[in-house]
Amino acid sequence: MRYQALTPEDATGLLSLIGLIALFIGLLFLIRHTQRKHLQQAEVIPAAAAKPFPQTSGYVDEIPLFKKVNLSERQAAIWQAFQEWQSTYLLRGLDGNTEFLRGETYKRGLRYQLTSTSLAQGLAMFILAQMAQDGDDSRGSFERLLAHLLAHPAQDQNVLSSWLSLPDLPTSPRLEPDLHAEAWILCALLAAKQQWEGLQRFDLDQIFEERSQAVLEILKQPKVNQESVFSPLLYFAIAQHTTDPTWQTQTELDWRALIPLLREGKELPGRREALSLLQIGLEGLFLSDHGFTERSELAFSRLKRAFSYQENLEGEVEEGFSCLASFCCCAPLALLEKDGTDLDKLWSSLNQLQPDKQDVLGASLRLMAMMSMSGTLWLE
Repeated sequence: MRYQALTPEDATGLLSLIGLIALFIGLLFLIRHTQRKHLQQAEVIPAAAAKPFPQTSGYVDEIPLFKKVNLSERQAAIWQAFQEWQSTYLLRGLDGNTEFLRGETYKRGLRYQLTSTSLAQGLAMFILAQMAQDGDDSRGSFERLLAHLLAHPAQDQNVLSSWLSLPDLPTSPRLEPDLHAEAWILCALLAAKQQWEGLQRFDLDQIFEERSQAVLEILKQPKVNQESVFSPLLYFAIAQHTTDPTWQTQTELDWRALIPLLREGKELPGRREALSLLQIGLEGLFLSDHGFTERSELAFSRLKRAFSYQENLEGEVEEGFSCLASFCCCAPLALLEKDGTDLDKLWSSLNQLQPDKQDVLGASLRLMAMMSMSGTLWLE
């Protein structure tokens, strides 16, 4: 039998074929490795919760109206609302290692562009720490939300976060930080410390120290076009973990700047006013002897004017801040008003309201309001 010699052309073709087969096998291996990695990331890593939902806060015993409330029913309603909130707004990032709360969606050419804000992320982290249960993936979700914030740094402030991000794009613009958001992010980090002691992927104490120091540096700067952030409860909580006296003095400075707005405001408050009323309400629930009494008269007067406009909660008070979000910010303060607010009606409204799919702030603040009205909101 005679064998035909292999020509150089034949050898080249054979080597190319072998190379293609090897490349195909390599691609299959890489795809399988990536899939296995994503499956491992998706696995629930049990975490012990020091304060598993539901918790009964101390203010429940101090407010007589809670004696007439079926807390179990309200807590069941909150759990259902929380599940709906997660399934509607919480999305996994393209890399599998991050999560974000979807904000508004814009059409750009032939595709739709998702947005997310640092305020929504901060509120989401705080909510997850509040709603955590033993053995669930709340800590993992918390870390993925934090990873998204760290991956979208602010302009000129690497340790803070851009107020707006575009999660489904390879690159996102670096914009200025939102101090309202940064205060809630710091508070969420403190809540995580209480709930889980620490995180798996990140050094919680280091992140808290770096972010709080960066916020302090901004607060110490001359306020030129800087929106003051009235956060008495959050600043008090942060002050327990730092030595800088700015956290104590900042509250009084911001309160003076807020007074004219509260005196003049009518109907539902805008973003700054509403978030401030939320803070005043939380301060009254948790730190009634810290300064709430001297602020309460003006706050209740503003609340009365706000609640005179609660028949229609559709639309926005101002761009990016819905009527629903504004209304929900008033709920904790309403718990402390002795006369004038029908709390059963308020709870019924919160329970029945259906946030718009693009109103992530309204949906998140609704959960916060419902937690406060069921006595499950905690902060130490």
